[in-house]
Amino acid sequence: MTTQTAWPENVIARYLTVAGSSLGRDDIAVDITCTQTAREKGRHDQQVGDITLVAHCSGCSDRDETTYEGLYLDLVEPVLKSFYGDHSREWAQEHADTCRAIPKPA
Repeated sequence: MTTQTAWPENVIARYLTVAGSSLGRDDIAVDITCTQTAREKGRHDQQVGDITLVAHCSGCSDRDETTYEGLYLDLVEPVLKSFYGDHSREWAQEHADTCRAIPKPA
């Protein structure tokens, strides 16, 4: 049985790694976070800016980062489900499917 832990702040998706699954720990995973940087007001006074998706493995610390510029920031939630999020989702899933690393104890 997997021990469930609270997701860290800004995590919008989590992919359990092989190690996390084997040990029953959902904190050994690839987390995707989303950060926003506002730049200007767009049409209809909507905020326009950059969205950065970071996939980070808590087991081996490998990561993938992609920034998309000039997006409407009120559309962050659908970003991961769109073609913008495809790369991050695919990288996270492929990495989680093969990563057997366990983080060094504190």
